[in-house]
Amino acid sequence: MRNRAGMAPWAVVMMSSSLLSGLTFLHGGEGIEPMQVAICPRLVHEPGGYGLPFVRRVDDLFVNKTEQWPYVFSNISHFKFYSTTLAWMAREQPELLRRTVERITAMQKGIAVEVGVRHGHARTERYILDPITRAGGRVDFVVTDNVFIKSLFRKDKMGDYNWTYDQAVEKYAEYVAGVKKKYPKLKVGITEAAFRFHWEDKTRFPAERPKQDNGDLKALLVDVIKACNARGTRIDIFQPEYSYERVVNTKNGWKKLEAMEEFCREQEIEFYFLFNDHTGGNDSDKLFHDNVMKCLKAVKAHGLTPELGTIQSWYKHPLKDLPEDQPHTFMYLAKEFIRENIKKSGEQ
Repeated sequence: MRNRAGMAPWAVVMMSSSLLSGLTFLHGGEGIEPMQVAICPRLVHEPGGYGLPFVRRVDDLFVNKTEQWPYVFSNISHFKFYSTTLAWMAREQPELLRRTVERITAMQKGIAVEVGVRHGHARTERYILDPITRAGGRVDFVVTDNVFIKSLFRKDKMGDYNWTYDQAVEKYAEYVAGVKKKYPKLKVGITEAAFRFHWEDKTRFPAERPKQDNGDLKALLVDVIKACNARGTRIDIFQPEYSYERVVNTKNGWKKLEAMEEFCREQEIEFYFLFNDHTGGNDSDKLFHDNVMKCLKAVKAHGLTPELGTIQSWYKHPLKDLPEDQPHTFMYLAKEFIRENIKKSGEQ
């Protein structure tokens, strides 16, 4: 396959694949694995639906304009999608899905997906995992999207679930066991909006807004782990959902994240980190860029060592994906992020 310029679009990946092996450690320490970087631009439908503009946007990323983000695709580990997008492609645009998966596979990158569990593991398999597998790709990990927030605390979503807390824990474990039965190598991670919970000690590690505390997130994770163990399975990843400003606005916010990471190490669970910004996402491309970069520098400064960091937006900004050399597109942010991530301590 060749692009419109007549060049093999992913040939550069083979030439630069050694870049990842040469990455410095997250904060310059010996013996620490480098943080892998995944990207998740806001590839979701707009008010007018998916339609032709969306198809063109996906094709621009993976077929027509690959030359506009060579540094980023050479240095990421995964491209992450929202499940609704992939399910729509599988149903309505299977050829678009095939092209997309083919290109990511040619990049030698993994695919990650943010999923819901309300309809069970069979739906994830049918509309996401199976179509991607048939197209020759691989899904390395899925992360579940705020299952407990949505089923127990969000009034606009609770009616869709009608689950008690105990039912939510069991449904979650059932999902993990089910999806891993068919895809045993798949990693499954849990994402919850950590700023809405306290962590073990509500005085030391409170929620961002203590009067709107949803409970002890550590206790919730322990219950999920026990339920999974009872079914002979396990979760592989914990990814607290935080934007930069929510960490800063929470009492002992960074210490709270350090406690979460320590818990993951004790449980032998991988600790992933989401990089985004609520204010910038709603305000401007530049502010989103600046606050995500501040967050990365703060992660390094506080000694956090996530196995993987995902640059992700579910907001209006950044408005454009490409090119990576134009401030402040999504890929421009990703390029700057990767460069900052691989710096050793003390480098300017």
